[in-house]
Amino acid sequence: MRKRMVSILLAVIMSAFIFPVDARAFSNIDLSRVKLSTGKETLLFEFGDISIEGELRQIYPFTKEEIDKIVSDTLQATGLTELDIKEANDKVEKARRATDFTQEDVERIKENILVSTETVPAAGNVAALLRMIDACMKSSSWDDIGTASAGLLEKAMTAKVKETASGFVDRAGELGENVNKRFEWMEMITSVVTFSDMLADAQTYDRQKWQDIAAGAEAKRLLNDFYEALQDGIENYKQKSDKAGWSIDFSQAVSDERVFTFFGVGCNYQYWYLDMLMSQKSTNEYGSVAGEYEGHFTIRAKNLLEGFQSNASEAIKHMGAFGDGIQKLLNKDPKCKLTTASEGVASVYRTISGSCQATIDESGNINLSLQQEQDETSVNISGMAAELKISYDTSGTIKNEGTMPFHISADEEEITVSGMTFKMTGKSELPSGQSFDFSQTLGGGGTVKTGWDESIWKPWDGTQKTLKFADG
Repeated sequence: MRKRMVSILLAVIMSAFIFPVDARAFSNIDLSRVKLSTGKETLLFEFGDISIEGELRQIYPFTKEEIDKIVSDTLQATGLTELDIKEANDKVEKARRATDFTQEDVERIKENILVSTETVPAAGNVAALLRMIDACMKSSSWDDIGTASAGLLEKAMTAKVKETASGFVDRAGELGENVNKRFEWMEMITSVVTFSDMLADAQTYDRQKWQDIAAGAEAKRLLNDFYEALQDGIENYKQKSDKAGWSIDFSQAVSDERVFTFFGVGCNYQYWYLDMLMSQKSTNEYGSVAGEYEGHFTIRAKNLLEGFQSNASEAIKHMGAFGDGIQKLLNKDPKCKLTTASEGVASVYRTISGSCQATIDESGNINLSLQQEQDETSVNISGMAAELKISYDTSGTIKNEGTMPFHISADEEEITVSGMTFKMTGKSELPSGQSFDFSQTLGGGGTVKTGWDESIWKPWDGTQKTLKFADG
């Protein structure tokens, strides 16, 4: 029996350290131990060398704003104000200081347990037990409190003690440690005995320390009730959030700049803009990101052909068989020069849209499927021009120069070169010293279709499209 009583009180002492009530963590209304969901995860949509960032997000996420609204609603429902919570926190903190155990106190109590188990009257003598406790509570020495063993307190504890002490009892762990997880309340009154359990009768309130403890117990009950109501509010919102599920969302998401070569000329810039929205259609567990997703996508490519339009003389040399012919002429006759005459404008846009599906498994792998339903390209290339010049000087008597313009434009994805009229101008000097100018136009012009540089669509056409978590 003695060994059992020692074990009980030792367990009581240890539990005071294992399950402390730390009111200091609260600052008016403390949400630091509330596990808030970020409500979103970063996703990457990748194809070719292009990567676009989007997100997987809860339709009703646990944001700070949502939690603040739940707190406000809970305060209103419980008839409390934030000031009431602050004052309750202050009272609990004051009571906590009144019930602090030092290591020295613990050692003295352990020693007193051994004494009390040898001197306590026989069990069942309630009057003797009450007198023993009464003597301890009136004592000027805190050491004497240790003589009130767990067994005595357990038998002599009144309804008043239970009610007051319950404010300091944590029912299965620190309330608020994780309000996403509902804790089941447990009755621990008889197993966790703090100094508040020693409020054996009304006369203990005459001492300021015990009055602080009693006020703290009342305040703790108020806080417990408030946070239990807050827990219910969060649970209800969580259920709503879990049922609504998640969505894959790329809203005007844009890729990094891609620099590419178009018809042999670099310094052209490509951007991809993605709008893709998929809703979670099924899942094995409410709240889980795993499941089946369905929706639609539209991706747009914007190409600013700055390098191409500023260097028509180089681009024309890479335009299929026509360009090969120009290059051969330039290589054969050094008197031939090809220059850029006009930059014009050059831009290309493409829009692809359709339906899409994705499956996210429990391990976080994503299987993506796209069905292209529309694919439209808009080409605006006009006003670009290059000019071929040929100069001749025959024995100093005839000087002439020939020019041929090349106008570059595009009809959809097809480059057209036109305006190829050769114009010769010159000056002839006669032996008599007279001279005259001449001009002649040869040919009626012409138009040549030179094809398209498909490398502009290298990232998209024929490549695998994938979706993955950014941190995966």
